[in-house]
Amino acid sequence: MALGGTLVPSVASAQYNRVPDPNAKRVMVAVFRSGEKGLGVQAADAVRSRMNSEFPFKQVYVLPKQDITATLEASGFPVTEALEPHDQKALATLLRADEYVTGTVSKTATGVKVEASLVLARDNSLVQPLGTYEAKSVGDASSLIAKELKEARKQLEFEQKCTNAGRQGQYDAAIAAAKEGITAYPKATLTRICWANVLITQKAPAAQQLEIAKEITSIDPKSRPGLAILAQSYRDTNQGDSAVVTLTRLLATDPKNPRLQKDVVDALVVLANPKVARPVIDEAVQANPGDPELLKLRWFILLATREFKEAFAQGDELVKLDTSFADTTYFIRTARAYTADSQFQKAAETAAKGVAKFPTNSALIYEQIVGLRAAGQNQQALEALDKAIAAKQPVEDASTLRITLLKDLGKADEVLPAIKAAIAAGDTTSNLRLLALQSGNEAYRKAAGSKSLEDFAVAVDVLKYAESVAPNTLKAQAQFLLGATYVQFGQAKLSAADAAKSCPLTKEAKDLFVEAQIMLPRGGSFAPEQMRTLMGAVMQLDPAADARLKVYCK
Repeated sequence: MALGGTLVPSVASAQYNRVPDPNAKRVMVAVFRSGEKGLGVQAADAVRSRMNSEFPFKQVYVLPKQDITATLEASGFPVTEALEPHDQKALATLLRADEYVTGTVSKTATGVKVEASLVLARDNSLVQPLGTYEAKSVGDASSLIAKELKEARKQLEFEQKCTNAGRQGQYDAAIAAAKEGITAYPKATLTRICWANVLITQKAPAAQQLEIAKEITSIDPKSRPGLAILAQSYRDTNQGDSAVVTLTRLLATDPKNPRLQKDVVDALVVLANPKVARPVIDEAVQANPGDPELLKLRWFILLATREFKEAFAQGDELVKLDTSFADTTYFIRTARAYTADSQFQKAAETAAKGVAKFPTNSALIYEQIVGLRAAGQNQQALEALDKAIAAKQPVEDASTLRITLLKDLGKADEVLPAIKAAIAAGDTTSNLRLLALQSGNEAYRKAAGSKSLEDFAVAVDVLKYAESVAPNTLKAQAQFLLGATYVQFGQAKLSAADAAKSCPLTKEAKDLFVEAQIMLPRGGSFAPEQMRTLMGAVMQLDPAADARLKVYCK
């Protein structure tokens, strides 16, 4: 329920003898919040009565209780219970109040404890604490509150000057007015808030904003503007932990405010370990069950904290509440969460459901292929990728992904042609060139193990191509591997020449040793020690080849 409609004057109000001065500030006193029946009304009545006797009538017009009661009854609100903050503001607006006093009251062993605040009706976040008092009765407490209120109101003319000057861009005048307000009432929060807002508008250094925000929150630990400015200042000065604590305090000032909940939780997730935000969002969800925005935030936080079981359950609940929640973001994030949770088959299935609903979404197609590969279904992954390529559907790093799948499937003979085709088609990614080098390294290792001349010939071909396309970061490695292959290939050729007494094979071995002496120094920076060892071997093998040339090539 919310207050609305127009003001309904009461009969008692009409009979009220004194007519307020048109220049007098209109002040409303709201029913105080209390766990004791009737105590909140008693406190408000006592404060209202004390104010009528303390404040000059021509300066401050305290709205009669009858006007407040009539408006509440006309709007269907109870007249003996404290209103929520937003309804207090609405009531003050209906009654054309400039300010209102609100608070809490409770019984103690020796009397009562009363806490009161002054609030500006134009913005219920602009609060001036009036203190907390323990007294024998609400009457005694009201005397102390009225006395403090009289002092606190000394800042108001300066707060208005500060606000007006700030709106007109007269920032020096605004700050000067704020300082005057603080001089008039050293515990002023309202003029300090205006000062802080001017600093924000001026884009003043975060350290200055931090200083004034600390002053505000030291006076009023529950000040929403003060806490918001303090949190942002901590963020701007890279004090993440302090920002998190401050943001949590900010939400505690109005835990049922969904917009504030969203802003605070969003900031918490970005700022710090998302686990800090978990209890905050849980409390917010508990206070607002079924709120889809809060549930969505909770889902994001659960994913960020890797609480996957609860995240999956929360996601399912959201989709049941609102089928539109199952958008591309939902499918992509859920698939990735299943992958992170090592549930690769579920990741692939989730992505497939997303592709069925959004068949042209490249990111979902990619997640499906990656999920299938992680689940060991490489052939299905390759088929899905080839289908997307045939449909000219762009998939992230498609060439590299396809070649990786070919390698996974043991289709080594298709790998190098695929790499060459992709590079020839204009693929400039370094991943593809790294794959070419990896393929050359694998071919070299295979040849080194088999000692087969055919395998060495394949390794040389692959590594020569890899060296020709390698970026600068991989060039030395490719040259070293190619030089090492030349050495071992030449050695294998020389052994074969000895077995067949073959002049052609000996010449080929000699040529390989010459190539090795050219390539190894080029790649020496990659593996200096191994390069020197291999060069030492070549220095022995090359003269041996020359000796055999004299014998076999007569």
